[in-house]
Amino acid sequence: MKKLINNIIVLLLGLTMNISLVLASENSHENSVFQVATIASLVQGVYDGDYKYGNLMKHGNFGVGTFLDLNGEMVAVDGNFYQIDSNGKVTNVHPEQIVPFAVVTYFNPTMHKNLNNIANYNDLKNILLNMFPNKNKPYAIRIDGTFKVLELRSPLKQMKPYPLLPQALKNQALFHLKNVKGSMVGFWFPKYWSGIEVPELHLHFITMDRTAGGHVLEADLITGQVNIQALDEVQVYLPNTKSFAAANLSVEELNSVLKKTEGGN
Repeated sequence: MKKLINNIIVLLLGLTMNISLVLASENSHENSVFQVATIASLVQGVYDGDYKYGNLMKHGNFGVGTFLDLNGEMVAVDGNFYQIDSNGKVTNVHPEQIVPFAVVTYFNPTMHKNLNNIANYNDLKNILLNMFPNKNKPYAIRIDGTFKVLELRSPLKQMKPYPLLPQALKNQALFHLKNVKGSMVGFWFPKYWSGIEVPELHLHFITMDRTAGGHVLEADLITGQVNIQALDEVQVYLPNTKSFAAANLSVEELNSVLKKTEGGN
């Protein structure tokens, strides 16, 4: 009987340990962000990769990114991943598609604010900045609202040998939307992340009916709400590709390339 009781105790301890490990695994993504490659590699024309969207979808339900050959903008919202190509067409992302660069998280905002009559992107950026309790940490940001005017972009699909990002964006597709409802999705990273992430504000937009969107260049917000999540941890996957290995990813090179084209990222 004593041996039986000891075996039961060991079994119960094992079950308790397994449950604890599962809970720890489930909570491991809380307030963390997962990224594929770096913004410096994208600027250097690394538009290929070895990471698939199916894997990326396991790391978050919210985020931004791009596709193989720089073929459009990615926006993830409410667990759905969308591709917005240079024709303005919105399609669902297939798990087998390649990720040259993307940033995702499980969105769980703790800061909220109503927004009204924000005339431009710079004013919006300043309002968001004043909401951050710690400006040395990154934040995930979602703005749902009605917009008077939006200027958006999506890059054209590139062919090898790939040009640098500023050259690729010289022929980007521009979209001008008026009086639309939808969601801005993205991140704010402190400037010291330059080279790894897009410094400061990086937002993509998708309409409420999921028929249009792109990378946000300018915005005039009529009314809406912003929801913000502070991020405590950043994980970065670095590709095992020849193109990534050959890229010059120094901050000095990044700044030099960005200066060649107004607007940079």
